[in-house]
Amino acid sequence: MSRFARLGTYTVLFAWAALCLFPIYWVANTSLKSVDDIGRPDGYLPFLDYVPTLDSWRFILFDDSENLVSRLFNSAIIGGAATVLTLTVSAMAIYALTRFPPALRWSTLACAAMTAGCLIAALSLSGVAVRIACLATATAGLTLAHGLRESGPLASPEGMIFAILATRALSPAVLVLPLYMMAEAAGLRDTHVVMILVYTALNLPVALWLLLPVLGPRATEQEEAAALDGASRLHILFGILLPMAWGGMAAAGLVVFLLCWNEYLFAAYLTADHALTLPPWAVGQLSLKEAQIGGEAEEWAHLSAATLLAMLPALLLSALVQNWIGRSISGR
Repeated sequence: MSRFARLGTYTVLFAWAALCLFPIYWVANTSLKSVDDIGRPDGYLPFLDYVPTLDSWRFILFDDSENLVSRLFNSAIIGGAATVLTLTVSAMAIYALTRFPPALRWSTLACAAMTAGCLIAALSLSGVAVRIACLATATAGLTLAHGLRESGPLASPEGMIFAILATRALSPAVLVLPLYMMAEAAGLRDTHVVMILVYTALNLPVALWLLLPVLGPRATEQEEAAALDGASRLHILFGILLPMAWGGMAAAGLVVFLLCWNEYLFAAYLTADHALTLPPWAVGQLSLKEAQIGGEAEEWAHLSAATLLAMLPALLLSALVQNWIGRSISGR
């Protein structure tokens, strides 16, 4: 490539990067403005067009009437715990599905799924007659599963993973109401536990899809050697296989964490105050702003600071994971 072609390529890439990063700069710039400076159209450069101030940052971080920090803490705790649990469960599922010969049959799995659904309905619905009917159906499904354990085609690992991944195509609007009713019946609504479990179940198909190429469809030579030496299955998985795939695990964990961090619908229905995360809190603040027609300009500075603070953890985590993966690939 000639010098002029390289210069033109870098110029186009720099212009595109500036275009993509300009909204972030605009938000950061607005968070440093005072009420009078926000109304001025020519306020692009701090110290030149206006005098920056940290009043908005003091308000969202230290004001007693503001609760952004607690929402940020909830998002970090729920997203981090759900990410670790999702990666652990998905790694164990892939290891079991790809390292052991298939023994389950589709007929047995269908009856087991019917039994689980009836048990959940019996715990969630009200009415003695309805609960008795659900329990009776669950008992019949369990009996049928026991009777069909030797009939029907075997469930291959690829087919089971595809079936789990297909559940991701189900609309979240269909799931949120049953989950809301179950959380209310169990007394777990607005708790960190129910949000971690829901986020884990939602993102498990994505983690399976991302980690299957990382962990491989069959046992590696290191796993076979460890098995010959008498190592347990858990030691092979957590002591040998996962340390060899830390790069792929980190990349999959970043994707899962971002999905948890940005999730809105389930957080809006399953939380109220104690476990409320950032997305529903931010939407509530914007709705309040729209309702206040003619409100003061300082609200825009507060929302800009809150938006930037909400983006920082995800951006920092992405940069750290990218740097860590780059170092692991280069061998440094």
